[in-house]
Amino acid sequence: MAVVDGERGTQAINRALSLLRLFRVDEPHLSLSEISEKSGLTQPTAHRMARALQANGFLVQDPLTGRYALGPAVMELAFVVMRSSDTSSLVRIATPYLDSLRALTGETVGLHVPASNGRLCVAESESRHMMRMATGVGNVLPWHAGAASKAMLAFMPAAEQMQLLASAPPTALTANTILDSDQLRRSLAEVREKGHAISEGETVLGAAAIAMPVLDASSRVAGSINITGPMTRWTRHEMAAVLPQLTDAVKAIESLLSR
Repeated sequence: MAVVDGERGTQAINRALSLLRLFRVDEPHLSLSEISEKSGLTQPTAHRMARALQANGFLVQDPLTGRYALGPAVMELAFVVMRSSDTSSLVRIATPYLDSLRALTGETVGLHVPASNGRLCVAESESRHMMRMATGVGNVLPWHAGAASKAMLAFMPAAEQMQLLASAPPTALTANTILDSDQLRRSLAEVREKGHAISEGETVLGAAAIAMPVLDASSRVAGSINITGPMTRWTRHEMAAVLPQLTDAVKAIESLLSR
């Protein structure tokens, strides 16, 4: 993509970045008309932006349907984040504990870290069940939904909480997604009091999760570990039963991080 100076160049960059952020876990493929509608751009402008992003590997287009999806260049940048020294150390330390919790529960265990527009899944030990829930390494989910997000937000300073929640307007991923700001604040206060978060169908209908924050040596949020599965199998009773082992795993990871 050509570099353009001045205000018009800044506008083009902002439009391109906004276009990329239209793609979400629940909407990984978009047509040109959908991109135009969601971005507020005219179809010719949306088409020019999409073609430029495609030429640089940030978008790919299905030759049969014409729909666009995020391209390999996005994953390359995600791996840069995931391989940064702090995140790399966290993944290396946490992975054996993710595997151990997966073996204990039979459910998917993930490690998530803060990203600019939500929580980024950087490691995952996936369930071996035929019917299972998984986020997928490299995927980003919004700050306002899910146990892994709330576990991190609840242990952040209030100003940082507000900044992250204000960075993107909350959208309903399911009928259970918390959109009311007062309700979300009450939920975060409860998470901080209990030390863990539980969600049921907030990001994916039929999925339940329990999560705990991982704090670094300065007591800042380094990430969170969640255990997720189908609500029919991964019930509140099952989640409560594994809470001691999840707590022990988080404490062990935090101890190793502080060395």
